[in-house]
Amino acid sequence: MNIREEGIKQNPVVITDKKSGLPFSKGILASSISVAGLEIVVAHRIASDIQDYFKTNKINSITLEELRSLAFRFIKDEAGLDCAEKYLLWQSAGKLHKPIIILIGGATGVGKSTVATVLANYLNITRVASTDAIREVMRASVSEKLIRPLRGSSYNAYKNLTLPPIGVEPVILGFREQVLAVNVGIEAIIKRSVEEKTDIVIEGAHVVPGYLDIEKYKDKAVLIQMVISVPDKNVHKEHFTKRTVETQGSRPVQRYIKHLDKIILIQDYLEELAGKNKVKIIQNYNLDHTVRKALELVFKKVKDGFAKVREEYTHDS
Repeated sequence: MNIREEGIKQNPVVITDKKSGLPFSKGILASSISVAGLEIVVAHRIASDIQDYFKTNKINSITLEELRSLAFRFIKDEAGLDCAEKYLLWQSAGKLHKPIIILIGGATGVGKSTVATVLANYLNITRVASTDAIREVMRASVSEKLIRPLRGSSYNAYKNLTLPPIGVEPVILGFREQVLAVNVGIEAIIKRSVEEKTDIVIEGAHVVPGYLDIEKYKDKAVLIQMVISVPDKNVHKEHFTKRTVETQGSRPVQRYIKHLDKIILIQDYLEELAGKNKVKIIQNYNLDHTVRKALELVFKKVKDGFAKVREEYTHDS
């Protein structure tokens, strides 16, 4: 490893590249290490060990690639080869020159927003978009004649159907109409992320397998789609209670429990579509487990992306 040493021990370590240098940050390194699925305490310990290594060896300058190689070695010694490879895989994701677009669907109250936020923090993705927010923006931007499907929540959108349903479950029909309307906004965000090569997490009940036309972006982005589910009705109720506490009562629990049967109906519909479209369903009984499963899916897609690049390179050669 070509690590340069300087004699002044108290000088900060500088991470260098061809253009500029930035001071080493133990906190930033710990955050990047935690993406391998390690607890933040373990990630901080590894980052501290690396910082001590710098001091012991009087290292004041190191390239980014050298730092990543050093982190790989320390992670491997502390947590094993699998975690070290996940760390290196994610650190190399930028070499694909494609944005990471993560789509998280699921019925109301399954924990999509929480999973999306934690996942984005792990992966250092700064943009998280909610389909509820997209729906509200669209309601404020389009004419009164077009906003009927956008009114209400996903589970009571059927109340705003233009025509009465005949021979079809009204809850699902209303949900479908709302999804089709919101998808216009979702696809616009995906298109912009692809054009700007910006990583993003999009979450919401309107991220429905089979409805979004994402195939046209498969060569321009790393697209990861999943559905979060809570099959146990009592656990689902607990999610609403927790949500009410976290939002200080702005989302009253009784409002959701009153419509729980409709919400579960939509969840069953989402799981059915996920099965038909080969989209991963992750059951959210425990947040750490759910995030870990989501991370595994992200790593797999990134790894597949590198495999595809190698295959194309071999074919061209």
